[in-house]
Amino acid sequence: MDFSVPGSTADFRRELSATLSSPETRHLLNEVHRRADGMDGDVRDLYRHLGRAGILAPSWPIGHGGRGGDHTETVVLLEELIRHGVPQSLYYISVQIVGSLILQSGTADQKRDLLPRLASGDLTACILFTEPEHGSDLASVTTRAEREKDGPGWVLNGRKTYNLKSAYADIGLCAVRTDEGHSRYEGITLFVVPMDAPGVSVRGLASLADEQFHDIHLTDVRVGPEAVFGDPGGGWSLITRMFAAERSGLDYYVRARHWLELAAAGLAEQGPPTDDELVGLARHRARLDASRLLACRAMQNLAEDRPDISHASLAKWHCSETAQAISWWSLEALGSPVVDPDAAAVGPALEVAYREAPGMTISGGASEVLLDIITGARLLDDVETGSR
Repeated sequence: MDFSVPGSTADFRRELSATLSSPETRHLLNEVHRRADGMDGDVRDLYRHLGRAGILAPSWPIGHGGRGGDHTETVVLLEELIRHGVPQSLYYISVQIVGSLILQSGTADQKRDLLPRLASGDLTACILFTEPEHGSDLASVTTRAEREKDGPGWVLNGRKTYNLKSAYADIGLCAVRTDEGHSRYEGITLFVVPMDAPGVSVRGLASLADEQFHDIHLTDVRVGPEAVFGDPGGGWSLITRMFAAERSGLDYYVRARHWLELAAAGLAEQGPPTDDELVGLARHRARLDASRLLACRAMQNLAEDRPDISHASLAKWHCSETAQAISWWSLEALGSPVVDPDAAAVGPALEVAYREAPGMTISGGASEVLLDIITGARLLDDVETGSR
């Protein structure tokens, strides 16, 4: 792994700080926090503003709407978004997960049509994989797509649930079954589905965290042949490739970093930290250092077009477990200020973290599933190298 950070990354951080601190950015961010839509705040106008500044896809090629930068620029982008209070989930799904898969595996037409709009914030995306009865077992999808009887397109029917940001998404990357195949990993196809297509129904689901999940019904949804992503029936290889981007752990690391900074500030407000508190801060900072390195390795693998699902799974497992541990430790260390709505700003922010934490080791790959992938890859390595 290359530990060097280009000087251009430091320049980019300064540019980010200026953009994210600007009056227009702060005004748009305040509008998001008003939650005038009754949900978790429509961030799309803010993203379009940031997209015009050219900062949302720093490591993408210039021809696809990016800046041709190093993967470390993506890391500092997420760090600065969180530090300035910009909600990042819709961005991360749209650009860093769906966009990265399109960049790696999309057709020339899909790259030309979708990537610049994702990078500019004019297009947003969600992931429609999880179904009510299957959870992490994506190979058991039952949503189906059949060929149109009167045309070259497809008709989709089924249900997806626990999908984040679907109400704000323009397109959904949807996993469906197009034929049975010889194994349950065959016959799965990915479709790029317009979320405003007739037959797409999006309903909000209550959540312990502030961000809202959604339940999506697809009823006779018609899409053209251009909506197929990859080869019909070849979706599983694309799903596993996408995992290398989704499970980089970067989004969990940046939130954990921000939460620990808030906890440290809260402790300082209460007076000199005790020895136990200093030990806790040191241990969590060490875990954060490891999280950042693991996330950077996963990002570097992607940048070099050699995605590694075991490295990504290790990164996501470590980063999400660390973030969860920091949120819970913050409550123990700070006590009532975390749950007191009248406390200083650090309190409400960590209270949100406390409610978000339980789902962090489930969403994007449950810790138990990730550990199974990691140990399986290690066993395979031992067999191939003759280790015992």
